[in-house]
Amino acid sequence: MFWFTLATCSALLSAAAALIQKKVLFRLNALEFSFLVSVIILLFSLFIPFSKDVASLPLSQLIIIIGKSILGGAAFLFVMMSLEHNQISVALPILGMTPAVTAIAALLMLGESLRGWEWLGVGMMMEGTYIIEKRPAQKFFQTVNESLHVKSHYYMYGALGLFAVSSVFDKLLVSGYNTDPLVVLFYQHIVYCFMFGVLLFIRKQSVRAVVQKGGTQLPFIIAVALLTIAYRFTQLEATKFAPVALVLAVKRTSILYASFFGGKIFSEERLAQKLIGGALIVGAGFIILRNVG
Repeated sequence: MFWFTLATCSALLSAAAALIQKKVLFRLNALEFSFLVSVIILLFSLFIPFSKDVASLPLSQLIIIIGKSILGGAAFLFVMMSLEHNQISVALPILGMTPAVTAIAALLMLGESLRGWEWLGVGMMMEGTYIIEKRPAQKFFQTVNESLHVKSHYYMYGALGLFAVSSVFDKLLVSGYNTDPLVVLFYQHIVYCFMFGVLLFIRKQSVRAVVQKGGTQLPFIIAVALLTIAYRFTQLEATKFAPVALVLAVKRTSILYASFFGGKIFSEERLAQKLIGGALIVGAGFIILRNVG
């Protein structure tokens, strides 16, 4: 059950980061914010080469880290773009479907499957996501149709798939290859900085101008960076002891925390309904846990 504690900590830290991210995204666009957060996280990670042997990492593992970091970086940017254009309690619930998508990805890529009760829990998570998305007087297919055709939701759908595949590779690295999570995070954030820097260059944005613009939000960006390091590390540690889909199932309880506090802070609509959906997602996590040793 130690993995459950780690995954719950990751959920709480992730929810706190999401609330601050939403606040900062009123001032910075998604790419600017993603770049600045990645730079600060990398600066905080510079102690790793002095405490871990990062140079002896096998080439095969390094290639996996680079590949999965590109996917994870794109997913992170998509989430920020969605938060920029949607209410926090609308944007985040779509990620509640990540465990289901990850379970399928893990089945296909690692041969790691879930049992009957665990699939029921994943189904309940999807139902909880539907409840959060549903608007008054809408019928089932109206809600589904609207969710599928809102352009600002496409960022979340992209993040959903990318996070699922990236998480499977996390499992492969820390559990299959026994790669140190700190080493994974160190190389991951190098890739993030390079990736977002290249995107700024393509968009003809000056890095210096972005840094100056972000200066007014520096305390919040630093806070997000620290929270991000913490929730990524605890998630990676948790995947050492449990199937990746189960870790994500518990971590996605952050939807409940972020929906509640985000709804209060940003005065978002249908908060009670979203909390019911979030509670269903949390309950699904406990149904999954009853079959986990």
